[in-house]
Amino acid sequence: MEGVTNLEALRRGMAREGPRAGWRETLGARIAEVEPGRVVVELEVHAGHRHEGGIVQGGIITQIADAAMGMSLMTEQESGLTNTTVELKINFLRPVADGRLRAVGRVVEMRNTLLFSEADVLDEQGRLVARASSTCLAIERPERRGE
Repeated sequence: MEGVTNLEALRRGMAREGPRAGWRETLGARIAEVEPGRVVVELEVHAGHRHEGGIVQGGIITQIADAAMGMSLMTEQESGLTNTTVELKINFLRPVADGRLRAVGRVVEMRNTLLFSEADVLDEQGRLVARASSTCLAIERPERRGE
């Protein structure tokens, strides 16, 4: 989206007017809030998110945390730039079987090429489910084909 800031592009994505994000469609997640340095991703848990033991699989929780962190960084990057995760750490604090999850990503620090963020994943009662941190690499936004 030429001439549009990353912040505005994410806000359009929240309203489903921006570029497609296939991972959100596949998972069923949505961008719930976007502001400078902070993005919230929500997910209504369903059977497809649970492992054989009936609990949401850790990779699902990691995915929404990673997305919230990366998008929070994007809100403060210049147009034409994006980021990619180079390191991610997550601690799981409680199991989740159903309900809504909210991943709240926030910027910790922005350097020239390395960007740092954190996310808390909360359940419907506002309890901490997981806490994540990431280091991302600032990169130029690639050309998108086929859209």
